[in-house]
Amino acid sequence: MVFGNILHNVRPLVKTYQANPNIKFTLIRTYAKWVSRRPVKILNEDELFECEDTTVEKEVPREKIVSSRRRGRKSRQAKQKEPEETENAMKKRQFTKLKENDKIVTSIMTNLKSRKRREKDKEIVLEGHRLIKDAMKVGLVPKLILFNDSTDLEELNLPEEVTLYKVPYKTIQLWSSLTTAPGLLGIFNTPDLQNNAAHDNNDAIPLTVICDNIREPGNLGSIMRAVAGVGCEKLIVMKGCVDLWDPKVLRSAAGTHFRLPIHSFPTWDEIPSLISDDSNIFVADSNFGDEYMPQYSPELIESSLNIFDVDPAELISKLTFGERTEELSITNKRMMKQFLLKLPVMPYYAMDYTRKESVIILSGETEGLNFDSCRFLNERKGIRINIPLAKGVDSLNAGVALGIVTFEIKRQFLRKQQTLNESLCK
Repeated sequence: MVFGNILHNVRPLVKTYQANPNIKFTLIRTYAKWVSRRPVKILNEDELFECEDTTVEKEVPREKIVSSRRRGRKSRQAKQKEPEETENAMKKRQFTKLKENDKIVTSIMTNLKSRKRREKDKEIVLEGHRLIKDAMKVGLVPKLILFNDSTDLEELNLPEEVTLYKVPYKTIQLWSSLTTAPGLLGIFNTPDLQNNAAHDNNDAIPLTVICDNIREPGNLGSIMRAVAGVGCEKLIVMKGCVDLWDPKVLRSAAGTHFRLPIHSFPTWDEIPSLISDDSNIFVADSNFGDEYMPQYSPELIESSLNIFDVDPAELISKLTFGERTEELSITNKRMMKQFLLKLPVMPYYAMDYTRKESVIILSGETEGLNFDSCRFLNERKGIRINIPLAKGVDSLNAGVALGIVTFEIKRQFLRKQQTLNESLCK
C-alpha cells in the first residue's frame, strides 16, 4: 500500500524528466507523524534568545587546559596536606584521645556541673572560642581543654602546659549548655574578678551597682553588660543572687566577666568599705508608684516604720509566732514594699548624678529587696528613683531598668565634660 503511493507520486516526475532532461528538481523532506523530528536550525534565533550560541564549541588553547589541570592537582594536594600538617602539629602537642563515654570526661564534667563542687574545687568551665579568648586576654591560662576538631586550637595559641583531650563531638554535645555545641570546652581556675580592667578603669564614671536578690541568670548577664558598657567603677553581687559562672549568665554577659571589677557575695557589713562615705544611695524603681500600692492594715504599716528599730532575730521570732513560713515570706515582702514607699522618690532624669559618687541598689522583680538592703537604705537615707511607664506596664526587666538609669548618668557626665571643654576653649 505504501509502496503504491510512492510510485504514484514518482511516475509524473519520471515522465517530466524524460521530456526535459535539463530540468532541476527540488526535493522536500517529508516525515511520518510517528517519527521523532529533530530541527536542523531555528530561524531568527538571535531574536528569540538573548544568549550566546552554545552549540558552537569554543577552541581552548592546550596551555590553558594543562594549567587548569595543574592548578586542580595542586589544590587537591594542598587540601590533603592541611590535615596532615595539623595532625603533625597536634602530635607535637601530645594530646590524649578519649572514647565517647570515658570516665575521665564524665568525672570532670560532673564536678563542674555542680555549683557546690565547682566552688569547692575553685574551677569554672568556659565554652567556645569567644569566652576562652576573653579569659586568656586577661592572663588566665586554662588547665584543661576538651576539643573535637584540632583546627579549633590553632587560634588559641595555648601554652605547652595545658592538658588536651580530644573527644568525640557527641561527648561535648552531651555536656554542652548550648543547642549547637561549638565543640570546645576550657576549664580554668576561678579568677579573682575584683582587679578586672584595672588599667582601663581611669575613664570609669563614679558609679557602683549593687545587685540584691537577682535570681534570673539572663537578668544578671544583662545587668553585667549594661554596667560594663556604661563604664561603672564596679559591680557588687550580693549573696542570694544567681551564680556568676552559671552557663546562662556567661552567655548573656558575653565576656564582661573579664572586663569589669566584680565583688562577689560580700556581706552588707562590708559594703561601707567598698563605697565612699558621702555617696548618694539610690534604689531603682521601675514604676513603684503610691497609687498602685494596695492598702495594708495599720499594724503592718506601723511594723514597717519601726522595722529597723527592732533586732532582726526578735522581729522574725515575733512574725513566726502562729504563722506559716509562706505567710512569713509574704509579710516580709509587704513590709519591704511599705518601707520603700516611705523613701523620697524622684524621676530618674531629674537627679544630678555628677556631684558625688552614686550607688544604685537593684533587686529582682519577684523577690524584691531583702531586710539588710532596706536597713542599709534607711541608714544612708536612700532615694527612690522612678522610671515612669505607660500603657499600663507596671514593671521593667531589671537589666532594662538599670540600662535606662545608668546611661542617663553617663549622659550627664558627658554633657558636663562637653560644657567644661567649651568654657576652656573660650
